[in-house]
Amino acid sequence: MNSFEHPKETIIYGGAFNPPTRAHQSILQACINRAMYADADVWLLPSGERADKHIGVSREQRIELIGALCADVALRGVHVDIETQELDQAEQTETFETVMKLQERFPDRSFTWVFGSDSVNTMAQWHNGQWLLDNLPMLVVERPGTPLQQLGRYATKLPVDMMQESSTQVRERLAANLPVDDLVGTSVARYLANV
Repeated sequence: MNSFEHPKETIIYGGAFNPPTRAHQSILQACINRAMYADADVWLLPSGERADKHIGVSREQRIELIGALCADVALRGVHVDIETQELDQAEQTETFETVMKLQERFPDRSFTWVFGSDSVNTMAQWHNGQWLLDNLPMLVVERPGTPLQQLGRYATKLPVDMMQESSTQVRERLAANLPVDDLVGTSVARYLANV
């Protein structure tokens, strides 16, 4: 990259997406809308296994579910991709390590990370969490019932028509053989009906 080129902005929206709900869809659409005006890309980053969260779904299914999520939004000419770094890691993941590895792998990109207010409120207690708050460009989504207590130094709020749906609700309904169409987008519902 020569000195006149700016790094390509890439918005990273990570999560378990197990399965993606209408709330995930709303956040992804807000990321795409922002990316459209910033000439940025959007990467979805399915989280790996963590000490605080067991996913329990195959890699292939996770990618297919995220593909279905992408089919439920208006892309508006924005390039949306799936980054599998955490999925492909054998060991448990930490956000700080993921940030460092992606910056090393893609020096031509400037990453902006999407976090919920629940994550930002507890981030200082994470592994190198204060560094993340002090250094990461962030878009913060206020989650229902979790008012934002702090913003990182380079953080701004991402306006989202937030909904209450959770992946846990979807999994509980699926386990009880109840419909989930009101909780997930059309393509995700179609995928879940055929799994």
